[in-house]
Amino acid sequence: MDKKQVRRDLRTALAQFAATPAKAREDQALLAQLKKSKLLEQANTIGVTISLPIEVDTSQLIANLWEQGKSVYLARVTPQPQLEFVKYRYNSRLRPTKMGVLEVVDKQAEVKNNLDLIIVPGLAYDLQQHYRLGFGGGYYDRFLAAHPEIKTVSLVNQVMAFQKPTWPVESFDIPVQTLITPTAILGDNYE
Repeated sequence: MDKKQVRRDLRTALAQFAATPAKAREDQALLAQLKKSKLLEQANTIGVTISLPIEVDTSQLIANLWEQGKSVYLARVTPQPQLEFVKYRYNSRLRPTKMGVLEVVDKQAEVKNNLDLIIVPGLAYDLQQHYRLGFGGGYYDRFLAAHPEIKTVSLVNQVMAFQKPTWPVESFDIPVQTLITPTAILGDNYE
């Protein structure tokens, strides 16, 4: 099966899951697992996205990071097109992209690409080798290839979890270092 078809199928499955009470319970379990890891404790600058309804909800996580005095940076696509991370404050003006992802509007906002940790979004994750199927732009793979020193983690609910990829893995795909499921932390990057 090709990536486009897998993405369509996953978007449908994730939209159906998002309409259930189980999704909210798993989101809470995933955030609790992330908080238990040392990843957040050791990181001061964290890259994240404001989640779409089909993704694991990051709103509570962002609020929690601010409460801890952490610096939060939202992903933003530049005209080149490349990914960059922009300082996000509670009063930052946001605008949705054509994909519906909220980005910081202020062109003068601080850009920081040398982050301690990035919470990498995606549609599906291979639990063995940690390959991910993203939304199709290749932005994260290109960014992570250019910044291999940054620690990466993804929050993976039951619909996103696969024992092995059902999609083609390309030579340029960058695996996520640590995967967090509702019941486990997978990877050696969280200690």
